[in-house]
Parts: sequence; C-alpha cells; structure tokens
Amino acid sequence: MTNAPRRVGFAALTLLATVLAGCGGEKSDAGGTADVASLATGSAAPSASAGAAAVAAGRPQLRLDMNEDEKQRLWNTYNYCLRDHGVRENKERSAGAPKGSGIISLDQSGEPKAAYVACADKLPLQPPELDEEKNPNYVIQWNDYVQCLRGRGMKIHSLPDGSGWTYDDVEDATGGLVGAAYDKADKECTMEAFRGKK
Repeated sequence: MTNAPRRVGFAALTLLATVLAGCGGEKSDAGGTADVASLATGSAAPSASAGAAAVAAGRPQLRLDMNEDEKQRLWNTYNYCLRDHGVRENKERSAGAPKGSGIISLDQSGEPKAAYVACADKLPLQPPELDEEKNPNYVIQWNDYVQCLRGRGMKIHSLPDGSGWTYDDVEDATGGLVGAAYDKADKECTMEAFRGKK
C-alpha cells in the first residue's frame, strides 16, 4: 500500500488549501491581483509566467521553524480573504473551532474561482526546504526524514523518488505514532532531516 502524507504536506498542501480552504482566522482586507493560469501561445507565455512569478514573490513564506500559531495566522489571512471574496463559510463547522482561534471552515467546492484568483497573493508558500524544485537535496533529505520516523517506530519505507512512503505492515504501520505523538515526531524529524541537527 502506498501513502504520501508528507508529499501532501509538502508539495500538495498549497493545492489542498486552495481547494479545501478549511481553516482561517483574523479578518484582513483582501485584495491583490493574479493572472489566471491558462494555456498561452507565442509571446503570451512570458507574460503569464511573469504574472505568476509576481504573485509568488508577494506571497507569505512559511518557515520550518514557525510555531503553529504563526502558521495559523498566515492561513487565517488567506481563508478570510477567500470568504470575503465569496467562498461560502460553513458556519456550523466554524462554530466547532476552538474559541479564540478564529478558525473558519469554508466550502470545499473551489468556487467561486475568482475568489482564489483575488486571494492568490495571500496563499502561503511552503518552506523552500520542502519544495523539491528549490531544494536540490530534497530526495536525500526526504529519505532521512522517513528514516527518522522509522527510528521512532513507524513501519514505513521511502519510495525511491521521494514522493511518499510504503507501509511495511498495514495492520500496524504507525508503530503507535498517532495524533499528537505523530505531530511531534513529524515536526522533529522534519527539522532534523531538512535543517540538520543544531
């Protein structure tokens, strides 16, 4: 059985956040513009790339050493922008968020698309260490990350290309690392593998 939860966490989190937009917080003024991704031919391609690069340059950057509150504030800004631009809030689910967290739950349909375009400059970028295109050592460090989790009891092996892992034993793959224990191990192994021990 193949599983790629870290890939989701690293590479696809941005896509999932855009589509799912499940949490948020303090209200912020939304704005900014972004080019809509589209097929381009001839001289239009550089202009589309330049537009996407300009949006990416202004986006908030997540860091490996950020605490959860810091990350949540960035996601809050993005999610409130989406809501302010027409993405429906699921008020019942939002009411179940921890008091004072400001977390909101949004409709997961990905509509209206214009909201995602308007808020593109607020979508947090993943840490560069976790971006395979920016980190030339990503696959090696990914393998170190999986080895770290194995050392903590998970029964997994890395896929050769660093795109995820396979479970050695589907019946007991976690080795007891679930919930808060997994979150702690994940954070520590990420820091160890992608930043090195200090």
